[in-house]
Amino acid sequence: MRISELVGRPVFDASGKSLGRLHELEADNGTIVRLVYGKAGLFERLTGRSAGTKRPWSDVARIDEEGIHLSG
Repeated sequence: MRISELVGRPVFDASGKSLGRLHELEADNGTIVRLVYGKAGLFERLTGRSAGTKRPWSDVARIDEEGIHLSG
């Protein structure tokens, strides 16, 4: 899967509640470390200011046709 296929997908918490859409992925030395999503994530993407809702990549439980599902 390509990063471009993830951006814009819905993000869901462990109970299935929508948290918004994925707007950015943060990386460190080529490894994805955080997801930036929701309205604040869009603001961060457009302005470059750190304002988005973030979760560690390790919180991703699965990715399917519905979107990105987080654990915990």
